Amino acid sequence: MVCKILKWIGYGLLALLLLILLFVAFNWTLVSNMVKVGGAKITDVGSFQPAETVNGCPGTGFRSNPAALSAETFTAMRAYSDKHGGVGLIVLQNGQIAGEAYRRGANAKTRASSQSLHKTVVAMVIGAAVRDGVIASLDAPVGDTLNEWRGDSRGKLTFRQLLSMSSGLHNPSMSKMELPAMNMMLGDVSDAALSLQIERNPGTFNYSNANFQIAGMALSRALKKAGRGDYAAYLADTLWCPLGNSNASLWLEHPGGEARYFAYLDASVRDWARVGELIRLKGEWNGKQVLPAAWIDEMIKASPANPNYGLGIWRGSPWTKARRYSKEVSMTATHSQAYLADDVVFLDGFGGQRVYVVPSTGLVIARSGETSMTWDDAVLVNLALRGIAAK
Repeated sequence: MVCKILKWIGYGLLALLLLILLFVAFNWTLVSNMVKVGGAKITDVGSFQPAETVNGCPGTGFRSNPAALSAETFTAMRAYSDKHGGVGLIVLQNGQIAGEAYRRGANAKTRASSQSLHKTVVAMVIGAAVRDGVIASLDAPVGDTLNEWRGDSRGKLTFRQLLSMSSGLHNPSMSKMELPAMNMMLGDVSDAALSLQIERNPGTFNYSNANFQIAGMALSRALKKAGRGDYAAYLADTLWCPLGNSNASLWLEHPGGEARYFAYLDASVRDWARVGELIRLKGEWNGKQVLPAAWIDEMIKASPANPNYGLGIWRGSPWTKARRYSKEVSMTATHSQAYLADDVVFLDGFGGQRVYVVPSTGLVIARSGETSMTWDDAVLVNLALRGIAAK
């Protein structure tokens, strides 16, 4: 009897081993990327291969104005960031550096993984594409350029629905070990996104990386159809170079494949601060209208699906203590206090990557750091706002 049990255990182990081998054989990209991400620091962006460069056009840089913020205030801000694995922190007041600090071997030129900060840039670039006639309008259906969904009900989804996270597409769950969820993060991203079906009526907010992968793919196809090059080149021409940013990198799903439009536009905190400044200035930079002011207004306006979300960007008002991302994810983002200004908008990257913009006070904060699951979105902004008010 014991021998039979051992025999069946042996068969079971052999079957498990074969399954693992099959998984590795047919999902090598997924497995290798799990290894890359699992052991990577926030600044290990060179390990995310294959990559495509977003060419920058470095400008003259920021002027410093340390008097805009008291030393005590910036010290407190830096201490909070450092406590949560901070790598880089920069505070701008009316476009001038009020405080800047780096640690863990980083400096002003160090690129860090952006996580979902990229989503906001995708929304900004789509605004440029609408202005340039590459995309008919924010309410154009993605099926116009996404051949895989042409003639499909999913092809009727609009850029607005995708950018506002209200498409109704199924959001695969990592906790349930759904293969599309794992592929969406680290595997065959585009195929995984294209495989998703609509599971609820569009119009309900549900945060999902797939929304931005689909929007980015539709943008990419529209750019190529219009003879405007690929996404990286168009991003460089319409946004990155006009801001005077340095080179950035995009992590591609495979050689010659699509970018991961929901994350992994890896750049320095100074570059991200310029992105925040462009939002604060409603698309104007050095006297030139880089993006239409009306598009920035549309981005930061509350969407009907969620008053705390616009188009690829979060809104600080109305205040909610625990911000939930999606119904499939129990994780929340903490806002321990209401913001001291009603017009806070911010770019949110997983684990504490942030760009906060407060137009009414001329404030922009860009911050990067190792993954922190206890990041409190109220702290840096309110420290800075109190410091500015005390001046």
